[in-house]
Amino acid sequence: MSFTVLLLAGGQSQRMGQDKSQMYGGIPRLKGVVLRCGAHRVIVLCGAGERADFFEGETWADPSHCNGIHQVVEWALNRIDDDVLLVPCDAFLFDEKACTALLEQAQLGGVPVDANGRRQPLFSYIPHSFGLPLKIDSMRSMTEFLPTIDTKDIGQCFTNFNRSEELEEHQDELSRIPW
Repeated sequence: MSFTVLLLAGGQSQRMGQDKSQMYGGIPRLKGVVLRCGAHRVIVLCGAGERADFFEGETWADPSHCNGIHQVVEWALNRIDDDVLLVPCDAFLFDEKACTALLEQAQLGGVPVDANGRRQPLFSYIPHSFGLPLKIDSMRSMTEFLPTIDTKDIGQCFTNFNRSEELEEHQDELSRIPW
């Protein structure tokens, strides 16, 4: 399976109060996870151009015409001739086990669910052959036609962290992260 990973690191992390792309091993940890799982290319979508120097390797700044993550991802997908796995920079619990399980189940594409059974579009596996919907106004609408991937016992690995209170709720799991 050949795939490219888009690491989503362009947010301002305002609710967290610190740059999430730098927390819990940050982008280097996530790059290591996806490379060990077979990714042949990793691109960091860094947001504003001045953030590009924060990251090593292939880094793309958001084009000025994009207003929102859904537009940036759509723009990037149109420039990549490969299947794409999305991984947000606040995927602090995302590990090789979760990545492998997702890849095994999503060969035709898919969106995993978190521990609460909610679809997590920022972790989508989007095949190159997938026809994007004509009207995209959110990540949810972009991925609505991809199948749901049941992540069973590893749903917590597909958790996004937006506020420091959420870190406290998952302190046990976060303390076991090798970074």
